[in-house]
Amino acid sequence: MKIFAIRDASIAKDRDLGWLLYYPVSDEYHIEICDGVDEWEAPLLISSFVKRGKKSLDPGSSRLWAELRIIPPDRQNLGMILRANGLREYDPFRLLVLAEGRCAQDDCFLVPLKEGSLPAELNRRLQQTILSCIPADMPVPAYGGPPADMPVPADGNPPAEGTGFLFFFRDGMVRRISAEDLLADYNRQQSRMERLACYYREITRLSPEAGGHGVRINEKWRLSSEDLRRKGSLLPVTNRDFYTYIQDNIIDTSTAASLLRCSRQNILDLVKRGKLKPVLTLKNNYLFLREEIFR
Repeated sequence: MKIFAIRDASIAKDRDLGWLLYYPVSDEYHIEICDGVDEWEAPLLISSFVKRGKKSLDPGSSRLWAELRIIPPDRQNLGMILRANGLREYDPFRLLVLAEGRCAQDDCFLVPLKEGSLPAELNRRLQQTILSCIPADMPVPAYGGPPADMPVPADGNPPAEGTGFLFFFRDGMVRRISAEDLLADYNRQQSRMERLACYYREITRLSPEAGGHGVRINEKWRLSSEDLRRKGSLLPVTNRDFYTYIQDNIIDTSTAASLLRCSRQNILDLVKRGKLKPVLTLKNNYLFLREEIFR
């Protein structure tokens, strides 16, 4: 992860207005807005988020803000520009860094920050991002299940009633959020049938964005980690509790063979005959719940 402070020379060269985060592996940008920045101080595009009371930008808007400061690939004399900057090929992020994020539209510029010396406010926000999310059973929705004429996915298997998720945050918070709650604010103008169809067909596909700043529900809708921390119910457990459970209760094939005083081949045979049921199958290995071995 690369981190930059966003500053404006026309306001104060040493005051952060926000932070630009870049994730090289996924090639994604994310912008966090500093507390206390008003819409008149915020840079172009970011000001619209400040006006709506947002503290961060979605990945698409963050990328757009960054790309407005990068030489476009169809620029005339691009080859000459690349050679002058020691680049053999077009590298958008490298060009952004070389130009310090400056553009003709404003006086903003970027200042690189080291991960070990980040502002306290940014550190706090990074600790509130999503670590992971997993499906979880929920109570049956109040509406009593899908209508008889509810469209189902192509595979013919709609999610079970009460689908939801457990969200794990880096600061240890764990929240249980129903699929219905995740979509509570999604296109309220849609009909009830359309909302339920979206719920039953798309809500099973969730994955955290790079850095855990949010999750994308579908191509039209995302929820930030800030939004998710206000939804659902807070569970009286932490990430550490889950880690401890895994460390104490998940064993591999070799450990299972040692506990049962048999060979790995015997374990494989027990699995094939359905006597042992692994929770995860890996290449040349299985993972079991400890209770499965001693039941």
